[in-house]
Amino acid sequence: MTGTIKSARLMAQLAEAEETAAAARREESRTARQAERAAARTKAARARLTEARKALRAAERAGRRVAAARRTVAAREAKLADLAATARALKGEATTARRETRRAERRLTRLGLRTAVAASRTVEKISRRLGETSLTPAPEADRVLDADELPAVEEIEAHALRHADMDRQAKDFAKAADAEKTWLRTLPSGIYGRVIITRTPGRSVLDNTQVALDYAARGLAAPRKSTRTTFKADATQLVADFNNGRADFPRTLAA
Repeated sequence: MTGTIKSARLMAQLAEAEETAAAARREESRTARQAERAAARTKAARARLTEARKALRAAERAGRRVAAARRTVAAREAKLADLAATARALKGEATTARRETRRAERRLTRLGLRTAVAASRTVEKISRRLGETSLTPAPEADRVLDADELPAVEEIEAHALRHADMDRQAKDFAKAADAEKTWLRTLPSGIYGRVIITRTPGRSVLDNTQVALDYAARGLAAPRKSTRTTFKADATQLVADFNNGRADFPRTLAA
């Protein structure tokens, strides 16, 4: 799948997720209002039941209209039970709607991040493709010897073998140095005998992705320039033959 197709599909999914999240928010708001109104009606019915019970006690003390007061209390108790059951059901619906909204918002956030990353990469690729149509010339290439200036093969192999050996040692030392540095970085800043550990803020670097986005927003391609050609001296076969005793030690290197 190309980056452009992936970005388009993610954009479609993001649009769908936005609609789903908006619908979930509307449903949450609707159920929340219903639950609030049901809770208010239940509270009012409970207050009316309290008044009816007070009236019943007063009627019992006075010995008048007791039956009517009891019927009022029974009716209001039944009404309160119905309202309370409805309020509990609506509260459950509101809770479910709230959870669905949070789930939809989390999905929207995840898709938004994925879409932003994919879109930025797509814009960067397109900007690079457009920018490469008018590249700034690369720095001058290495000066190479003319045919009549080429040294003997033995001398070339000697330099290549020396380079391979030094390059291997440098990489080994670099790995060992990185391991020691990693250990030292666990120490907080301070003075430890004759060792001083300090930390300074890092330098800023150009945000190439943002530059590409800014240029693209203006309908332009970010300027690009060619880099120097990559140089590599592959002496793998020479080193293998030398280590296996199938090649003599170059006299130039021995000297």
